[in-house]
Amino acid sequence: MSTPSPAQSNLVQDRRGSMGVSAVWALPLVAILLTLWALWQSYVERGPLIEISFENAGGVTAGETRVRRNDVDVGSVESVKLSDDLNSVVVGVRMSPQVGPFLNKDTRFWIINARLTTTEISGLSTLLSGSYIEVDWDGREGERVEEYVGLKEPPLTVRGEPGLRLSLSADEAGYIYVGSPVFMRQIEVGRVERRTISPDATQVLFDIFIEAPHHKNVYPETRFFGVSGVEGSVGPNGANVRMESISAFLTGGLAFVTPPEFTNVPPVSDNSKTFKLFDSRSVARENISDGADDEQYRFTAVFDGSVKGLREGASIEYNGSKVGKVYSVAVSLPEGPDDNGKAVVVMQFFPLRLGIEDIPQPQWYEKFESLVASGMRLQLASGNLLTGSLIVQLVSKPNTPKEEIDFAAEPYPVLPVLSGNMDALTADVEVLVKNLSQLPLDSLVVAATQLLNDTRNLVASPDVVSLPAQIAATMDSINSASADLPAMMRSLTLASRNANEVLEGLSPDSEIYIELSAAARELKEAAKSIAAFAAVLEENPSAVLTGR
Repeated sequence: MSTPSPAQSNLVQDRRGSMGVSAVWALPLVAILLTLWALWQSYVERGPLIEISFENAGGVTAGETRVRRNDVDVGSVESVKLSDDLNSVVVGVRMSPQVGPFLNKDTRFWIINARLTTTEISGLSTLLSGSYIEVDWDGREGERVEEYVGLKEPPLTVRGEPGLRLSLSADEAGYIYVGSPVFMRQIEVGRVERRTISPDATQVLFDIFIEAPHHKNVYPETRFFGVSGVEGSVGPNGANVRMESISAFLTGGLAFVTPPEFTNVPPVSDNSKTFKLFDSRSVARENISDGADDEQYRFTAVFDGSVKGLREGASIEYNGSKVGKVYSVAVSLPEGPDDNGKAVVVMQFFPLRLGIEDIPQPQWYEKFESLVASGMRLQLASGNLLTGSLIVQLVSKPNTPKEEIDFAAEPYPVLPVLSGNMDALTADVEVLVKNLSQLPLDSLVVAATQLLNDTRNLVASPDVVSLPAQIAATMDSINSASADLPAMMRSLTLASRNANEVLEGLSPDSEIYIELSAAARELKEAAKSIAAFAAVLEENPSAVLTGR
């Protein structure tokens, strides 16, 4: 008998199921992958990190201070630390990816906080919201820069604002500061952005900005002048006082003017053009036709002997009108025992003052060459006898020996000169001063003093003191006499009428008739005279004393 085999189990172990991953773990895995992808995307798309150096932090705080442009956040401050030399502050800023392409070498950063200066009050809103960093760029994409030096002060004009930037040169800064206004016809149209010393330390340079559309009123012959304070003048029409504005009086300012005859050319469009800054409106108007100090309009003159009194800036005149100025005066040492030395004078001519338009240098030289050929020469003349100042005159002497311009001289061509009479004039002045010093001034003063004493004694004498009372008594007598004049006139008229009645009974040929007729005529004339005298006294009682 066979033994039955054990029964086989119907359960089959699912090995594949025990080896698989549960679906419960899939969700965390997906979440991790999504987080990693988001972190990667955030890292890839984050904006650039830049560093900005400032002199001080100025209220900037890591994690709080924002970077703005046009009041919109475009970055945030991530770190604030001292520089390696411990003399400045380095601010780490994470910028928005949107502005990354504009972070080039022309981008500027500055800190905005509350400011109170002589020319502005700004940033008061930061007292509540805190300081922030402002950024400005020119709108053009360029090579990215990661390190910047922040501005010490906020710029007065952001890039992209339409207008014109110019430079002005002056001998002194005066009361013109950064932020001072620029006026046109007493309307503020711009401001001073910067003032510096020229590289050679001989001038003060101002950078100004003129807003659109007023920048179209600046022409090549426009004149700029300072309007700091009050300008006054006294002339034939009386005294004149002018003040541009209260702000200019307090903080200084500039203004410009262009005569109508110089506005028929295109306005200035070059941002690098430089103008001269004059001290006042009157000086600017006097120099309207001077033009710039252009070397192509310069000549040299060599004078023998002393030129004491000739200074830089002295006038060059022709027929009494200023046509140029003395640019510089130098001396040349004597070359021998009989040489008294020479004075080398460089002259700057103004073509417009000579009626010559702006022409090239060759034509300018040809014009002067023809003038010299016709007898034009240079001569020293007195500018002021009291101060002893000298000027240079252009004179026409057709009969002088023929001379030519020395175009080979350096640095400028030399014009022929005439010997002046300054020595003789100086001698005459010395003689005049000597004669004045020899006048008997002491005796004249004594005589004048005696005359004043005699006059004072005369006025104080009893006769002069009693004179007004005597005059008053005389006037009273005249008034009394004038009251009796009408009765006197009536008596004379009645006597004349009686004489006429007696004459009617006499023969015209008798002697008594002739005498009575003469007496009657005299009575009539006396009556007329008394009537006229009475009328004068009635109108002007003082006529007896004054005769009028």
